[in-house]
Amino acid sequence: MERDDEISIESLNDFLPTGLQGFIIKRGAIGDYNEIILSLISRVLTALYRDVTKKIVLFRDREAYNKVIKALLLNFKQLVLHIAPEVKLLNIDFAIISMIFSRKVYTTAIIYREDRINLMDYVNQNVNAIMIVISDKNMQLTEASQLCLNFLKQYMKRYYKKFSKVLQLINVYLIVLAVDNKNVIRIKLREEYGKGTSLIIPVNVPSWDIEHLPDRLKEDIFTLIIEPLNSNTQYAPRGIIVIGPPGVGKSVTAEAIAKGLNKKVVRINPGIYRSMWYGMTEKTLLSIFATLRNRKDIVVLIDDADFLINRFNAIHEAFIAEMNIWLGVLQERHRPLVVMTTNTPEILDPAMLRPGRLDISIFVGYPDRKMRRKIVLNLCKMYGIKVNDELLEDITVRTRWFNAAELDSVIRMAASKGKGIIDNNAIEWALRKIHVNESERRIIQENIASYIAKMSNIVIHYVPKEHEI
Repeated sequence: MERDDEISIESLNDFLPTGLQGFIIKRGAIGDYNEIILSLISRVLTALYRDVTKKIVLFRDREAYNKVIKALLLNFKQLVLHIAPEVKLLNIDFAIISMIFSRKVYTTAIIYREDRINLMDYVNQNVNAIMIVISDKNMQLTEASQLCLNFLKQYMKRYYKKFSKVLQLINVYLIVLAVDNKNVIRIKLREEYGKGTSLIIPVNVPSWDIEHLPDRLKEDIFTLIIEPLNSNTQYAPRGIIVIGPPGVGKSVTAEAIAKGLNKKVVRINPGIYRSMWYGMTEKTLLSIFATLRNRKDIVVLIDDADFLINRFNAIHEAFIAEMNIWLGVLQERHRPLVVMTTNTPEILDPAMLRPGRLDISIFVGYPDRKMRRKIVLNLCKMYGIKVNDELLEDITVRTRWFNAAELDSVIRMAASKGKGIIDNNAIEWALRKIHVNESERRIIQENIASYIAKMSNIVIHYVPKEHEI
Protein backbone atom coordinates (compact mmCIF):
# COMPACT_ATOMS: atom_id res chain seq x y z
CA MET A 1 0.00 0.00 0.00
CA GLU A 2 1.31 3.43 -0.96
CA ARG A 3 -0.11 6.82 0.01
CA ASP A 4 0.41 10.19 -1.65
CA ASP A 5 -1.66 12.85 0.16
CA GLU A 6 -5.25 11.63 -0.33
CA ILE A 7 -4.30 9.03 -2.97
CA SER A 8 -4.13 5.30 -2.13
CA ILE A 9 -2.53 2.67 -4.37
CA GLU A 10 -3.21 -1.01 -3.69
CA SER A 11 -2.01 -4.11 -5.51
CA LEU A 12 -4.77 -6.47 -6.73
CA ASN A 13 -2.51 -9.41 -7.57
CA ASP A 14 -3.71 -11.55 -4.67
CA PHE A 15 -7.34 -11.22 -5.82
CA LEU A 16 -6.98 -11.59 -9.62
CA PRO A 17 -7.24 -14.79 -11.71
CA THR A 18 -4.03 -16.57 -12.64
CA GLY A 19 -2.18 -14.76 -15.40
CA LEU A 20 -3.47 -11.30 -14.52
CA GLN A 21 -1.83 -8.54 -12.51
CA GLY A 22 -3.10 -5.15 -11.52
CA PHE A 23 -3.55 -2.38 -9.01
CA ILE A 24 -6.07 0.28 -8.04
CA ILE A 25 -5.47 3.94 -7.32
CA LYS A 26 -8.14 5.84 -5.43
CA ARG A 27 -8.88 9.04 -3.58
CA GLY A 28 -9.43 8.15 0.07
CA ALA A 29 -9.83 4.71 1.61
CA ILE A 30 -10.41 1.62 -0.51
CA GLY A 31 -13.47 -0.42 0.50
CA ASP A 32 -14.18 -4.06 -0.33
CA TYR A 33 -17.87 -4.86 -0.79
CA ASN A 34 -21.35 -3.40 -1.19
CA GLU A 35 -24.30 -5.49 -2.43
CA ILE A 36 -25.73 -2.54 -4.38
CA ILE A 37 -22.85 -2.70 -6.88
CA LEU A 38 -23.90 -6.19 -8.00
CA SER A 39 -26.85 -4.73 -9.93
CA LEU A 40 -24.47 -2.60 -12.01
CA ILE A 41 -21.89 -5.28 -12.85
CA SER A 42 -24.09 -7.12 -15.37
CA ARG A 43 -24.81 -3.89 -17.25
CA VAL A 44 -21.13 -3.08 -17.56
CA LEU A 45 -20.35 -6.59 -18.81
CA THR A 46 -23.25 -6.43 -21.29
CA ALA A 47 -21.70 -3.32 -22.85
CA LEU A 48 -18.37 -5.14 -23.18
CA TYR A 49 -19.77 -8.32 -24.73
CA ARG A 50 -21.99 -6.40 -27.15
CA ASP A 51 -19.23 -3.90 -27.94
CA VAL A 52 -21.43 -0.93 -26.94
CA THR A 53 -19.12 2.09 -26.71
CA LYS A 54 -21.63 4.25 -24.77
CA LYS A 55 -24.32 2.85 -22.51
CA ILE A 56 -26.77 4.92 -20.45
CA VAL A 57 -27.84 3.22 -17.22
CA LEU A 58 -31.05 4.86 -15.97
CA PHE A 59 -32.34 4.85 -12.41
CA ARG A 60 -36.00 5.54 -11.78
CA ASP A 61 -35.50 7.59 -8.65
CA ARG A 62 -32.81 9.82 -7.16
CA GLU A 63 -32.49 7.74 -3.98
CA ALA A 64 -31.44 4.55 -5.81
CA TYR A 65 -29.09 6.57 -8.02
CA ASN A 66 -27.38 8.19 -5.02
CA LYS A 67 -26.94 4.81 -3.33
CA VAL A 68 -25.17 3.35 -6.37
CA ILE A 69 -22.92 6.40 -6.79
CA LYS A 70 -21.94 6.33 -3.10
CA ALA A 71 -21.31 2.57 -3.22
CA LEU A 72 -19.08 2.93 -6.29
CA LEU A 73 -17.03 5.74 -4.79
CA LEU A 74 -16.41 3.71 -1.63
CA ASN A 75 -16.18 0.16 -3.03
CA PHE A 76 -14.93 0.46 -6.60
CA LYS A 77 -12.54 -2.43 -5.97
CA GLN A 78 -15.50 -4.83 -5.90
CA LEU A 79 -16.55 -3.82 -9.43
CA VAL A 80 -12.98 -4.20 -10.72
CA LEU A 81 -12.58 -7.70 -9.28
CA HIS A 82 -15.86 -8.82 -10.89
CA ILE A 83 -14.85 -7.46 -14.28
CA ALA A 84 -11.33 -8.97 -14.19
CA PRO A 85 -12.31 -12.62 -15.02
CA GLU A 86 -14.42 -11.39 -17.96
CA VAL A 87 -11.46 -9.38 -19.21
CA LYS A 88 -9.54 -12.62 -19.45
CA LEU A 89 -12.43 -14.41 -21.21
CA LEU A 90 -12.67 -11.58 -23.76
CA ASN A 91 -8.95 -11.98 -24.46
CA ILE A 92 -8.21 -8.41 -23.39
CA ASP A 93 -4.53 -7.75 -22.71
CA PHE A 94 -4.74 -4.43 -20.91
CA ALA A 95 -7.70 -2.74 -19.21
CA ILE A 96 -8.21 0.58 -17.44
CA ILE A 97 -11.35 0.91 -15.31
CA SER A 98 -12.19 4.38 -14.00
CA MET A 99 -14.89 6.20 -12.08
CA ILE A 100 -15.51 9.87 -12.94
CA PHE A 101 -17.59 11.88 -10.49
CA SER A 102 -18.55 15.49 -11.35
CA ARG A 103 -16.02 15.38 -14.20
CA LYS A 104 -13.20 14.46 -11.81
CA VAL A 105 -11.53 11.05 -11.84
CA TYR A 106 -12.07 9.53 -8.43
CA THR A 107 -10.54 6.09 -8.85
CA THR A 108 -8.74 4.07 -11.51
CA ALA A 109 -7.67 0.44 -11.77
CA ILE A 110 -5.30 -1.19 -14.24
CA ILE A 111 -5.40 -4.90 -15.07
CA TYR A 112 -2.99 -6.53 -17.51
CA ARG A 113 -1.82 -9.93 -18.66
CA GLU A 114 1.29 -11.04 -16.82
CA ASP A 115 2.73 -12.98 -19.75
CA ARG A 116 2.76 -9.86 -21.91
CA ILE A 117 4.27 -7.43 -19.44
CA ASN A 118 6.86 -6.34 -22.00
CA LEU A 119 5.01 -3.37 -23.46
CA MET A 120 7.19 -3.19 -26.55
CA ASP A 121 5.83 -6.63 -27.47
CA TYR A 122 2.30 -5.33 -26.94
CA VAL A 123 2.58 -2.88 -29.80
CA ASN A 124 4.06 -5.45 -32.15
CA GLN A 125 1.33 -7.99 -31.37
CA ASN A 126 -1.70 -5.70 -31.89
CA VAL A 127 -2.55 -5.48 -28.21
CA ASN A 128 -6.24 -5.52 -27.26
CA ALA A 129 -6.44 -2.61 -24.80
CA ILE A 130 -9.66 -1.09 -23.42
CA MET A 131 -10.76 1.67 -21.08
CA ILE A 132 -14.05 1.36 -19.16
CA VAL A 133 -15.22 4.70 -17.78
CA ILE A 134 -18.19 4.94 -15.43
CA SER A 135 -19.41 8.52 -15.10
CA ASP A 136 -22.25 10.41 -13.42
CA LYS A 137 -22.25 12.89 -16.34
CA ASN A 138 -22.81 12.31 -20.04
CA MET A 139 -19.73 13.29 -22.04
CA GLN A 140 -17.83 12.54 -25.23
CA LEU A 141 -15.62 9.45 -25.32
CA THR A 142 -12.57 11.57 -26.04
CA GLU A 143 -13.24 13.80 -23.02
CA ALA A 144 -13.69 10.81 -20.73
CA SER A 145 -10.50 9.12 -21.90
CA GLN A 146 -8.49 12.34 -21.64
CA LEU A 147 -9.60 12.90 -18.03
CA CYS A 148 -8.44 9.38 -17.16
CA LEU A 149 -5.09 9.75 -18.93
CA ASN A 150 -4.42 13.06 -17.17
CA PHE A 151 -5.17 11.35 -13.87
CA LEU A 152 -2.63 8.63 -14.68
CA LYS A 153 -0.01 11.20 -15.65
CA GLN A 154 -0.49 13.04 -12.37
CA TYR A 155 -0.66 10.20 -9.86
CA MET A 156 0.94 7.22 -11.58
CA LYS A 157 4.07 8.70 -13.07
CA ARG A 158 6.18 5.60 -12.58
CA TYR A 159 3.56 3.48 -14.38
CA TYR A 160 2.43 5.95 -17.04
CA LYS A 161 5.72 5.92 -18.96
CA LYS A 162 5.77 2.13 -18.79
CA PHE A 163 2.27 1.88 -20.26
CA SER A 164 2.39 4.92 -22.58
CA LYS A 165 2.60 2.99 -25.86
CA VAL A 166 -0.31 0.77 -24.92
CA LEU A 167 -2.45 3.74 -23.91
CA GLN A 168 -2.34 4.98 -27.51
CA LEU A 169 -4.26 1.84 -28.57
CA ILE A 170 -7.07 2.15 -26.03
CA ASN A 171 -10.70 1.47 -27.05
CA VAL A 172 -13.04 3.43 -24.78
CA TYR A 173 -16.35 2.19 -23.27
CA LEU A 174 -18.38 4.83 -21.43
CA ILE A 175 -21.07 3.85 -18.90
CA VAL A 176 -23.19 6.86 -17.91
CA LEU A 177 -25.27 6.69 -14.73
CA ALA A 178 -28.32 8.96 -14.80
CA VAL A 179 -31.73 9.47 -13.23
CA ASP A 180 -34.55 8.72 -15.67
CA ASN A 181 -36.69 11.85 -15.79
CA LYS A 182 -38.34 10.92 -19.08
CA ASN A 183 -39.62 7.42 -18.51
CA VAL A 184 -40.97 7.80 -14.99
CA ILE A 185 -43.65 9.91 -13.38
CA ARG A 186 -42.92 11.31 -9.92
CA ILE A 187 -45.78 12.18 -7.62
CA LYS A 188 -45.13 13.94 -4.33
CA LEU A 189 -47.34 12.76 -1.48
CA ARG A 190 -47.87 14.19 2.00
CA GLU A 191 -49.26 11.71 4.47
CA GLU A 192 -51.27 12.98 7.42
CA TYR A 193 -49.91 10.29 9.75
CA GLY A 194 -46.45 9.81 8.40
CA LYS A 195 -43.62 11.60 6.68
CA GLY A 196 -43.93 12.88 3.14
CA THR A 197 -43.02 10.49 0.34
CA SER A 198 -42.64 10.42 -3.42
CA LEU A 199 -44.37 7.92 -5.65
CA ILE A 200 -42.45 6.66 -8.71
CA ILE A 201 -44.50 5.22 -11.59
CA PRO A 202 -42.64 3.81 -14.63
CA VAL A 203 -43.62 4.87 -18.16
CA ASN A 204 -43.13 1.92 -20.52
CA VAL A 205 -42.87 1.65 -24.29
CA PRO A 206 -45.42 -0.88 -25.66
CA SER A 207 -43.86 -4.17 -26.78
CA TRP A 208 -46.74 -5.23 -29.06
CA ASP A 209 -48.49 -3.68 -32.02
CA ILE A 210 -51.73 -4.12 -33.95
CA GLU A 211 -50.18 -6.70 -36.30
CA HIS A 212 -49.94 -9.14 -33.39
CA LEU A 213 -53.75 -9.14 -32.96
CA PRO A 214 -56.33 -11.38 -34.69
CA ASP A 215 -57.52 -10.03 -38.05
CA ARG A 216 -61.12 -9.83 -36.80
CA LEU A 217 -60.10 -7.35 -34.10
CA LYS A 218 -57.77 -5.15 -36.13
CA GLU A 219 -60.35 -3.51 -38.42
CA ASP A 220 -62.77 -2.68 -35.61
CA ILE A 221 -59.99 -1.37 -33.35
CA PHE A 222 -58.74 0.90 -36.13
CA THR A 223 -62.24 2.16 -36.92
CA LEU A 224 -63.59 2.65 -33.40
CA ILE A 225 -60.45 3.45 -31.38
CA ILE A 226 -57.24 4.27 -33.26
CA GLU A 227 -58.55 6.60 -35.97
CA PRO A 228 -60.96 8.67 -33.78
CA LEU A 229 -58.34 9.14 -31.04
CA ASN A 230 -55.53 9.99 -33.46
CA SER A 231 -57.86 12.52 -35.12
CA ASN A 232 -58.76 13.96 -31.69
CA THR A 233 -62.48 13.81 -32.43
CA GLN A 234 -65.20 14.58 -29.88
CA TYR A 235 -66.76 11.15 -30.39
CA ALA A 236 -63.57 9.20 -29.64
CA PRO A 237 -63.84 6.61 -26.81
CA ARG A 238 -62.77 7.62 -23.31
CA GLY A 239 -62.10 4.15 -21.95
CA ILE A 240 -61.76 0.51 -22.99
CA ILE A 241 -62.09 -2.78 -21.16
CA VAL A 242 -60.56 -5.99 -22.54
CA ILE A 243 -62.28 -9.17 -21.31
CA GLY A 244 -61.20 -12.77 -21.68
CA PRO A 245 -59.77 -15.83 -19.90
CA PRO A 246 -56.15 -15.85 -18.65
CA GLY A 247 -53.37 -16.07 -21.22
CA VAL A 248 -55.31 -15.11 -24.37
CA GLY A 249 -53.56 -11.76 -24.88
CA LYS A 250 -55.58 -9.10 -23.04
CA SER A 251 -52.47 -7.14 -22.04
CA VAL A 252 -51.09 -7.61 -25.56
CA THR A 253 -54.29 -6.07 -26.94
CA ALA A 254 -54.02 -3.11 -24.55
CA GLU A 255 -50.37 -2.49 -25.46
CA ALA A 256 -51.14 -2.84 -29.17
CA ILE A 257 -53.79 -0.11 -28.86
CA ALA A 258 -51.25 2.15 -27.13
CA LYS A 259 -48.70 1.42 -29.88
CA GLY A 260 -51.30 2.23 -32.54
CA LEU A 261 -51.89 5.58 -30.81
CA ASN A 262 -48.11 6.18 -30.63
CA LYS A 263 -48.32 6.49 -26.85
CA LYS A 264 -46.49 4.96 -23.89
CA VAL A 265 -48.09 2.88 -21.14
CA VAL A 266 -48.48 3.71 -17.45
CA ARG A 267 -49.63 0.75 -15.35
CA ILE A 268 -51.69 1.42 -12.23
CA ASN A 269 -52.40 -1.27 -9.65
CA PRO A 270 -53.53 -1.27 -5.99
CA GLY A 271 -49.98 -1.86 -4.75
CA ILE A 272 -49.04 1.59 -6.02
CA TYR A 273 -51.64 3.70 -4.27
CA ARG A 274 -53.28 1.75 -1.43
CA SER A 275 -52.26 2.87 2.05
CA MET A 276 -52.75 1.61 5.61
CA TRP A 277 -53.76 5.12 6.68
CA TYR A 278 -57.45 5.99 6.68
CA GLY A 279 -58.31 8.16 3.66
CA MET A 280 -54.77 8.08 2.23
CA THR A 281 -55.69 5.60 -0.52
CA GLU A 282 -58.23 8.01 -2.02
CA LYS A 283 -55.86 10.99 -1.70
CA THR A 284 -53.04 9.09 -3.41
CA LEU A 285 -55.30 7.97 -6.25
CA LEU A 286 -56.52 11.53 -6.78
CA SER A 287 -52.90 12.78 -6.74
CA ILE A 288 -51.91 10.21 -9.36
CA PHE A 289 -54.63 11.24 -11.79
CA ALA A 290 -54.11 14.94 -11.07
CA THR A 291 -50.52 14.42 -12.26
CA LEU A 292 -51.53 12.27 -15.25
CA ARG A 293 -54.45 14.48 -16.32
CA ASN A 294 -52.48 16.63 -18.77
CA ARG A 295 -50.25 13.88 -20.14
CA LYS A 296 -51.15 13.46 -23.81
CA ASP A 297 -48.40 10.91 -24.47
CA ILE A 298 -49.65 8.02 -22.33
CA VAL A 299 -52.34 5.36 -22.01
CA VAL A 300 -53.25 4.31 -18.46
CA LEU A 301 -53.44 0.51 -18.19
CA ILE A 302 -55.15 -1.16 -15.24
CA ASP A 303 -54.24 -4.81 -15.68
CA ASP A 304 -56.43 -7.41 -13.93
CA ALA A 305 -58.99 -4.86 -12.76
CA ASP A 306 -60.82 -7.51 -10.69
CA PHE A 307 -60.01 -5.53 -7.53
CA LEU A 308 -62.56 -2.88 -8.63
CA ILE A 309 -65.44 -4.97 -7.32
CA ASN A 310 -69.12 -4.08 -7.30
CA ARG A 311 -69.85 -1.69 -4.42
CA PHE A 312 -72.78 -3.91 -3.41
CA ASN A 313 -70.33 -6.75 -2.70
CA ALA A 314 -67.64 -4.62 -1.03
CA ILE A 315 -66.51 -6.02 2.32
CA HIS A 316 -65.12 -2.74 3.67
CA GLU A 317 -66.09 0.91 3.35
CA ALA A 318 -62.56 1.67 2.10
CA PHE A 319 -63.31 -0.32 -1.08
CA ILE A 320 -66.51 1.66 -1.61
CA ALA A 321 -64.62 4.95 -1.22
CA GLU A 322 -61.91 3.74 -3.62
CA MET A 323 -64.51 2.63 -6.18
CA ASN A 324 -66.21 6.03 -6.01
CA ILE A 325 -62.89 7.74 -6.74
CA TRP A 326 -62.40 5.51 -9.80
CA LEU A 327 -65.90 6.33 -11.06
CA GLY A 328 -65.14 10.03 -10.67
CA VAL A 329 -61.82 9.69 -12.49
CA LEU A 330 -63.41 7.74 -15.37
CA GLN A 331 -66.12 10.40 -15.62
CA GLU A 332 -63.57 13.16 -16.31
CA ARG A 333 -63.28 14.24 -19.93
CA HIS A 334 -59.77 15.67 -19.69
CA ARG A 335 -57.72 12.60 -18.87
CA PRO A 336 -55.65 10.04 -20.77
CA LEU A 337 -57.30 7.01 -22.34
CA VAL A 338 -57.86 4.31 -19.69
CA VAL A 339 -57.66 0.63 -20.70
CA MET A 340 -58.61 -2.09 -18.22
CA THR A 341 -58.31 -5.86 -18.49
CA THR A 342 -60.23 -8.53 -16.58
CA ASN A 343 -61.21 -12.19 -16.76
CA THR A 344 -64.14 -11.77 -14.35
CA PRO A 345 -66.30 -8.92 -15.70
CA GLU A 346 -69.32 -10.08 -13.68
CA ILE A 347 -67.76 -8.85 -10.39
CA LEU A 348 -66.94 -5.34 -11.67
CA ASP A 349 -69.14 -2.44 -10.67
CA PRO A 350 -71.61 -2.00 -13.57
CA ALA A 351 -71.36 1.79 -13.28
CA MET A 352 -67.85 1.54 -14.73
CA LEU A 353 -69.11 0.02 -17.97
CA ARG A 354 -71.59 2.68 -18.91
CA PRO A 355 -70.87 4.90 -21.97
CA GLY A 356 -68.58 7.82 -21.15
CA ARG A 357 -66.41 5.79 -18.78
CA LEU A 358 -65.41 2.51 -20.39
CA ASP A 359 -67.14 2.97 -23.73
CA ILE A 360 -65.86 -0.07 -25.60
CA SER A 361 -65.66 -3.70 -24.49
CA ILE A 362 -63.22 -5.96 -26.33
CA PHE A 363 -63.80 -9.69 -25.82
CA VAL A 364 -60.91 -12.04 -26.59
CA GLY A 365 -61.40 -15.81 -26.55
CA TYR A 366 -59.13 -18.78 -27.17
CA PRO A 367 -57.34 -18.46 -30.53
CA ASP A 368 -58.50 -20.26 -33.65
CA ARG A 369 -56.23 -22.33 -35.89
CA LYS A 370 -55.17 -19.38 -38.04
CA MET A 371 -54.27 -17.26 -35.01
CA ARG A 372 -52.36 -20.10 -33.32
CA ARG A 373 -50.26 -20.47 -36.45
CA LYS A 374 -49.55 -16.73 -36.40
CA ILE A 375 -48.64 -16.82 -32.68
CA VAL A 376 -46.26 -19.77 -33.11
CA LEU A 377 -44.60 -18.14 -36.12
CA ASN A 378 -44.10 -14.88 -34.20
CA LEU A 379 -42.68 -16.75 -31.22
CA CYS A 380 -40.19 -18.62 -33.38
CA LYS A 381 -39.04 -15.33 -34.92
CA MET A 382 -38.75 -13.77 -31.45
CA TYR A 383 -36.58 -16.63 -30.13
CA GLY A 384 -34.57 -17.04 -33.34
CA ILE A 385 -35.88 -20.55 -34.02
CA LYS A 386 -36.25 -21.90 -37.54
CA VAL A 387 -39.46 -23.82 -38.27
CA ASN A 388 -40.61 -25.31 -41.57
CA ASP A 389 -44.21 -25.13 -42.83
CA GLU A 390 -44.92 -28.79 -42.13
CA LEU A 391 -43.83 -28.57 -38.47
CA LEU A 392 -45.63 -25.25 -38.08
CA GLU A 393 -48.87 -26.81 -39.30
CA ASP A 394 -48.36 -29.82 -37.02
CA ILE A 395 -47.92 -27.57 -33.94
CA THR A 396 -51.02 -25.59 -34.92
CA VAL A 397 -53.20 -28.70 -35.22
CA ARG A 398 -51.97 -30.30 -32.00
CA THR A 399 -52.54 -27.25 -29.80
CA ARG A 400 -56.35 -27.06 -29.91
CA TRP A 401 -57.71 -24.81 -27.16
CA PHE A 402 -54.23 -23.64 -26.13
CA ASN A 403 -53.96 -19.97 -25.20
CA ALA A 404 -51.12 -17.70 -26.31
CA ALA A 405 -49.20 -18.07 -23.04
CA GLU A 406 -49.28 -21.87 -23.29
CA LEU A 407 -48.09 -21.75 -26.89
CA ASP A 408 -45.17 -19.66 -25.70
CA SER A 409 -44.35 -22.30 -23.07
CA VAL A 410 -44.49 -25.08 -25.66
CA ILE A 411 -42.05 -23.32 -27.98
CA ARG A 412 -39.63 -22.43 -25.18
CA MET A 413 -39.66 -25.95 -23.72
CA ALA A 414 -39.22 -27.54 -27.14
CA ALA A 415 -36.31 -25.18 -27.87
CA SER A 416 -34.72 -26.10 -24.53
CA LYS A 417 -35.13 -29.80 -25.29
CA GLY A 418 -33.67 -29.41 -28.77
CA LYS A 419 -30.91 -27.00 -27.67
CA GLY A 420 -32.22 -24.18 -29.85
CA ILE A 421 -33.71 -26.39 -32.58
CA ILE A 422 -37.28 -27.69 -32.50
CA ASP A 423 -38.43 -30.85 -34.24
CA ASN A 424 -41.32 -33.30 -33.89
CA ASN A 425 -39.69 -35.11 -30.95
CA ALA A 426 -39.07 -31.87 -29.06
CA ILE A 427 -42.64 -30.69 -29.66
CA GLU A 428 -44.02 -34.08 -28.57
CA TRP A 429 -41.96 -33.86 -25.38
CA ALA A 430 -43.12 -30.29 -24.66
CA LEU A 431 -46.81 -31.03 -25.28
CA ARG A 432 -46.73 -33.80 -22.66
CA LYS A 433 -45.79 -31.19 -20.06
CA ILE A 434 -48.98 -29.14 -20.50
CA HIS A 435 -52.49 -30.47 -19.88
CA VAL A 436 -55.44 -28.60 -21.39
CA ASN A 437 -59.02 -29.46 -20.39
CA GLU A 438 -60.82 -28.96 -23.69
CA SER A 439 -64.34 -29.40 -22.30
CA GLU A 440 -63.71 -26.77 -19.62
CA ARG A 441 -62.38 -24.30 -22.16
CA ARG A 442 -65.28 -24.99 -24.47
CA ILE A 443 -67.63 -23.92 -21.66
CA ILE A 444 -65.54 -20.79 -20.98
CA GLN A 445 -65.73 -19.83 -24.65
CA GLU A 446 -69.50 -20.33 -24.66
CA ASN A 447 -69.84 -18.20 -21.50
CA ILE A 448 -67.91 -15.38 -23.16
CA ALA A 449 -70.25 -15.49 -26.13
CA SER A 450 -73.29 -15.36 -23.86
CA TYR A 451 -71.86 -12.49 -21.80
CA ILE A 452 -71.39 -10.39 -24.95
CA ALA A 453 -75.18 -10.28 -25.39
CA LYS A 454 -75.56 -8.65 -21.94
CA MET A 455 -73.25 -5.69 -22.62
CA SER A 456 -74.91 -2.31 -23.08
CA ASN A 457 -71.93 -0.48 -24.59
CA ILE A 458 -70.01 -0.92 -27.85
CA VAL A 459 -68.63 -4.45 -28.25
CA ILE A 460 -65.68 -5.70 -30.32
CA HIS A 461 -65.12 -9.42 -30.10
CA TYR A 462 -62.91 -12.26 -31.23
CA VAL A 463 -64.49 -15.46 -29.91
CA PRO A 464 -63.96 -18.28 -32.43
CA LYS A 465 -66.48 -21.09 -32.84
CA GLU A 466 -65.45 -24.63 -31.97
CA HIS A 467 -65.06 -25.69 -35.61
CA GLU A 468 -62.59 -22.79 -36.06
CA ILE A 469 -60.57 -23.89 -33.04
